[in-house]
Amino acid sequence: MKIFDVIRLAFKNLFRSKVRTILTVLGIIIGTTAIIIMLSLGIAINKTVDEQMKMLGDATVITVYPNWDISYSSRRSRKNEWVEPTISKDELDKIAQIPNVVAVSPIYETTVKMEVGKYLGYVNLVGINPEAMEAFNYKVSEGRLLSAGDTNQVVFGFDIKSQLWDPKSRSRRRGWYYDVSNEEKDINFFEDKIRMTFDLSYGETIPGGSTRKPKLYKLEGVGILAEGDWETAYRVFMNIDELLKLQQDYNKSNNTDNIGNGGSSRSKKKEQEIGFQQARVKVDDIKKVMDVQEQIQAMGLNAYSMVEYLEQTKKTQAVMQGILGGIGAISLLVAAIGIANTMVMAIYERRKEIGIMKVIGARIKDIRRLFLYESSMIGFIGGACGVGVSYGVSYFLNTVGARFLTVNVGDMGGSKLSIIPAWLAVSGMVFSAFIGLVSGFLPARKATKLSALAAIHTE
Repeated sequence: MKIFDVIRLAFKNLFRSKVRTILTVLGIIIGTTAIIIMLSLGIAINKTVDEQMKMLGDATVITVYPNWDISYSSRRSRKNEWVEPTISKDELDKIAQIPNVVAVSPIYETTVKMEVGKYLGYVNLVGINPEAMEAFNYKVSEGRLLSAGDTNQVVFGFDIKSQLWDPKSRSRRRGWYYDVSNEEKDINFFEDKIRMTFDLSYGETIPGGSTRKPKLYKLEGVGILAEGDWETAYRVFMNIDELLKLQQDYNKSNNTDNIGNGGSSRSKKKEQEIGFQQARVKVDDIKKVMDVQEQIQAMGLNAYSMVEYLEQTKKTQAVMQGILGGIGAISLLVAAIGIANTMVMAIYERRKEIGIMKVIGARIKDIRRLFLYESSMIGFIGGACGVGVSYGVSYFLNTVGARFLTVNVGDMGGSKLSIIPAWLAVSGMVFSAFIGLVSGFLPARKATKLSALAAIHTE
């Protein structure tokens, strides 16, 4: 028999028992839908996590901290005074010599009171090496990045306006200030007069009716960072050397030697003794991040990178997706048993037909093909319908389901609950057809072993 004739006969046989065939196909539809939807939920979770990770920062950047696990006695100076552990410049130089490291920069971050035009606000001012900004993939939407010769120049995060307010449009209630104006802030970081101070009480009236007038430092806006991760959105960046000078000048004028939470000065005379509470290291290949991180930790420093968290997250996601896929696979397994049962019943009902086919000279492989094609068709038709139903369920979850979830747990940020990529849809149909083929193998083998005379005689 020709293949086309076998296919046509198989298709015709499927509709002899329409109810049984429909019920069997329905089982495949349910199984296919279950496994596709379960996997789509896992894919959606993975994509949401990946998007959030991108917003948190660059995965090829390692954040370095001092080692706080050093013994208590080693943290004390000769005068028995507390010495806060820091990252020295010598340690930064050693880190820069590690293979695959393309940039190293100490980080000094402090909170200041900044005045931009008529607006005022608390701002996180970050000191960084200007040469490292480009290596750390900082990009501007307006203006430029910091350069080596900058002194009082600063670059603003893309959402820094949200940190500023108009003092005239704010009211005080129970010790807290809040905006009473919803108008859009008219701020031009390149043209407005910019001043800042380390005194966070600047611009606020203290008890007694007086207003503090601390030392103010003039700044110049040269750039605004492009919209990206949350790490840079609400910060202002400045040359770290110049920021440390301003901090030391302010400390000197206020009779304090504390340089802040980002670095410490053990000696005003020896610049090489300045230490830092944080540093950033840029690696050229994400696959080398963990290796560089381990070498930094071997130096006695603490190091953290997004890759470390990503690996843990991926393991958790793999387990979750395996569980979800397993739940769907159980439904498909039940459907496969249904196909096998349908084909076995078909053999008993068509014993005479099988016997006649053998008597008139039909080849064994043609009889085997006939039953395998029938079971494969059931699987393929059920899989195709299951894919269609899966897209419908996915649409329902992403519209109606997402609305209920948003109401219950808050804003999901536009993330989808279910994502069905093309490869998953195609795989669902192919896998369903394969399940049908495997389920029909034993019934087809049973049909080929039937004796033609015995089959005709029983009828």
